[in-house]
Amino acid sequence: MRLGLKSFAKINFTLEVLYRRDDGFHELKTILQELEYHDTLYFEELPEGKIEFSCSDRALPQGKDNLALQAALLLQSRYAPQKGARIHLVKRIPIAAGLGGGSSNAAAALKGLNHLWNLSLPKNILKELGAGLGSDVPFFIYGETALAEGRGEQIKTLSSFPPAKVLLILPRGKALSASKVYHALDMDIVPKRTNTDNFVALLQKTRGLNSCKSSLKEFCDLFCNDLEETVFALEEDVLGIKKRLLDKGLAALVSGSGPTVFALSHSENFLRDVGKELLAEGHRVILTETVSPEKYIIEEKHKDGDA
Repeated sequence: MRLGLKSFAKINFTLEVLYRRDDGFHELKTILQELEYHDTLYFEELPEGKIEFSCSDRALPQGKDNLALQAALLLQSRYAPQKGARIHLVKRIPIAAGLGGGSSNAAAALKGLNHLWNLSLPKNILKELGAGLGSDVPFFIYGETALAEGRGEQIKTLSSFPPAKVLLILPRGKALSASKVYHALDMDIVPKRTNTDNFVALLQKTRGLNSCKSSLKEFCDLFCNDLEETVFALEEDVLGIKKRLLDKGLAALVSGSGPTVFALSHSENFLRDVGKELLAEGHRVILTETVSPEKYIIEEKHKDGDA
């Protein structure tokens, strides 16, 4: 059987850093949202426990440093030692951009092989495997809109965020590792907030009102990211991009550990026009939208040719 699976990008509507834990990680409270912009992973069965991995982007590790391959090897070692697969990753999501691409790929590998190998493992088992690979991997096991706590491994699915268009701006030539940003974070300047709790309450209040445009501003007013000031200190151009978006009247925020800045609107044309200006200056611009109810599988073909 051949299987194709979407591996979505994400943004953080809120990201509160509560404290630094004894294990070196930070205690978080964050609302994550999947986007329609995605990588694609293709899977094909191989015999005798053999796993082959390739990627369209040569800038990414092709060996065991790749999170998707790590996920495949972990799942195989725990639950399917005799199973094999050929995996090919078509990469679109920018690397080290705060969009969760590597974590999304790892989660897609777990979900895809769980399906390909007929393991029927529940999501909570896949989540536990993913937590050992990266803090954002558990979120992508569930997807759509979710609250993440702990270091990101404690997931609570939420009511779907109202549909919205999303503009992603990756400042020209910039990339940031999450570890670098968290290492530079000064907890003494991080404010105490209730944005995440208020965001969850607003999602519950507006549940079933996905066509209500007025609610978008209420959500945008709650955007927050405790890593932003650190990202701005490391990459001043990121602050410039955010200011440009704010000057256009858009709600804008750094996603995760950056350096990508996102803005939301119901007007695709307006976002497209803003994006064209920034694209002309050499920045990477992606126009996408919040993910529709999950439809991960894009291709499933069996040996007899039936789809």
